[in-house]
Parts: sequence; C-alpha cells; structure tokens
Amino acid sequence: MSETAPTTTARPDSLRPRGADDLAILLPGGGARGAYQVGFLRWVSRHIPDAHFPIVTGVSAGAINAAFLAAYRGTQKAAVDQLVELWSNLTAERVFRTDGPSLGGLVARWGIRLMAGGTRLAPAVQGLVDTSPLRETLANVFKTRNGAITGIAENIADGRLWALALLTSHYGTGQSVVWTQGRDLREWERPDRRSRNTALTLDHVLASSALPLFFPAVHLADGWHGDGGIRLTTPFSPALHLGANRILAVSTRFGPSGTVDDANTRRHPPPMQIAGQLLDAVFLDDLDRDALELERINRLLREVAPEKRRGLRPIELLVIRPSVDISRLAAEYEAQLPRAFRHLVRGLGSREVKSPDLLSLLAFEPAYLTRLMELGESDAAANAGRIRALLRSSPRKETRQAAIT
Repeated sequence: MSETAPTTTARPDSLRPRGADDLAILLPGGGARGAYQVGFLRWVSRHIPDAHFPIVTGVSAGAINAAFLAAYRGTQKAAVDQLVELWSNLTAERVFRTDGPSLGGLVARWGIRLMAGGTRLAPAVQGLVDTSPLRETLANVFKTRNGAITGIAENIADGRLWALALLTSHYGTGQSVVWTQGRDLREWERPDRRSRNTALTLDHVLASSALPLFFPAVHLADGWHGDGGIRLTTPFSPALHLGANRILAVSTRFGPSGTVDDANTRRHPPPMQIAGQLLDAVFLDDLDRDALELERINRLLREVAPEKRRGLRPIELLVIRPSVDISRLAAEYEAQLPRAFRHLVRGLGSREVKSPDLLSLLAFEPAYLTRLMELGESDAAANAGRIRALLRSSPRKETRQAAIT
C-alpha cells in the first residue's frame, strides 16, 4: 500500500534546497516492526543499487536503522546486508532480559511502588523490562570514538551524507527533540519541538528507541529522554528542516480497515488491546495525520498560480506501508517467545485479541522478524514504479525556500 502527497508548505526561516542532496528517507517507530523497514531497504539495495539517501531521519526502532545507514562506511547494499543480519539474529533476549527473576522482580517493584502511596520506602522504578541487553547488542553493532558513533562524521565529510536526525522526547519539558548531525545545519525551535546539533551517540539511539513505560528512559545532556514518537505531531518536519524536497517514508502500520477487529466485542478490552491502541497513537497516527495535512495543502496549491504561492513549493512524498496486518502476524509467533515473557504478555491479554498491536512491537522473535522483512521486500516490489519515480526524479535547483512544518 502507498500514499502520495506531492506538495506542502514553506516558512521564512527554512533552508534552501540543495540540488542533489534533496532526498530524505524517514524511518518511523514500531519496535520489532522495524524489521519491515529492513526488508524494504533490501529490495531497494538489490533493484536500485545506485539509490542514495543523503538525508536520513529515524525515530524509535527506526532510529537504529537510520543511524546504521548514516554511519556505515561501505556501500548501501553492504549496509543493508549488515542490517538484515542484525535483525535476522535478533531475539527478545538480545533486547531485554526475559528471565523469570528479572521480569518478576520488576513487576513486583512496580506493584510495591503503587501500594507504597508515595512514601520514601517506595522503590525506584524505570521500565517494565531491563534493556541492558539492547545496549550491549548495539554496542557490538556501532563503532564509537569518545562516545560518538564513528562513520557519521566521515560520511558527512566525504559528501555521502548531508544530515542524520534522531528524535527523542524530553520527559522533563514534554518537547520533541530532534538531534541532528550534518553539514551547515541551523538549530530551530517551535512551541512543542526543537532541534539540537550534536555528535550523535549510542545513547541518542537508545533514547529514541525507549518504548514509553516498557523501556527505561535514557539520560542525555539536558535530561531524561524516551521514545521520540511520544510528542512528534509532525513527523515530516525534521526532513523538511534539513532541506528535503523528496521524502520516502516507510511506515510500519497497516492501513486502517474500518472494520471490527475482534469477533468477541462484548467483553471489556484487555490491557494488551488498550496499550496497543495507545502505542499506535504514539508512534504511527501522527504520520498519517501529517501526510493527510500535506495532501490538503497539495490541493490548495494546485488552485493557486505559482507566482502567488509566496515561496511555497512542491515537496514529493511517498509513504509505503504494510499490505498485511503486522499485528495479526505477531499473534502467530506468540508461542515462540521466551516462557517468562510469554506468560507476562498472556496476562495482558495477548490471546484475547486477534490483532495484538502491543505484541507486534515487542515480539523480537527471529521467525517473525524474518517474515516482516519478507513482507517489506514484497511491498517494495509491489510499489516499484512509485519508488523508482521518486528516487530517480531530478533534484530541484530552485532557490525558493524549503517546506517547514
């Protein structure tokens, strides 16, 4: 499935388009669903080997994929091959501790804290799971020097990369923070979001991918941060601020069907179903809303003569999304999850819903991840014409200002 929205709006303080550097890829969140993006990239690397993404933005699990693409010093095909290997061998145990004592202890601490009524005896709690294995996994994937991820600066210096943006949510201010590393970048600020230029580190990747409540927050330079999708109301904004004229977004959300998902609708929805709806709202709803807003502006611009658009200019947008309900796929692999973790998610109601969205975010199980990569690859093939048209369209050389939201 795909959506297109060829135009959008501009603001006076935006960056100018930069010719050949005007293409951006947007990799949004979705936990384990990030494997779908890797499958999509595998098709692109095999069938459009000269494809190049000078602007890369990522949030949540997409931040892992984005940072890897931006930091890899070899060809894009080699980078994607390494990503495929990473996700093919990913297990729940390599993301968070799944042993009974760890999960049971964390659940007990949460329970004691709730019962303690805010007294000093209340234990400190961070997330529902211990993600120290994820830090170790990524530390083996990303090379760092003095804390910074190596490869990003080198690719920027070589001209292979214009900018990388990773998004987090500041738990203290409630703002969405766009951490950027690139060439000739200016920081910007809006009421609910801001950008900060920095040398990106493993902590930025971990903070961006810290699922709210489930994964513990990560402390960055200015406070505690979590998943960048929490307050990200305009997902396309970072790419536009970085000067993109063409944007390829690889969503991990199956298009809404408008039909009732569960046959048993008389029972109260279990926690698994409610939590899944909330996390979908956090990660993916805003992308759909932002794309819809761009389409509305498209229609307005088509009614206005170019000389009367006050500097507004076309922005090509292609959104690729799964053709199959990923959450239903996750339900097929629930029995293969580690025993203690499986017991926990069943307690939340994983077997009471046909499309467990929350499970689809947390099911780091090799067979499921492989299935998602295969789906991403087949969906890319189904949209080959649109993808080729976007990637091979001529970069614009107008001096008008780039679109910003």
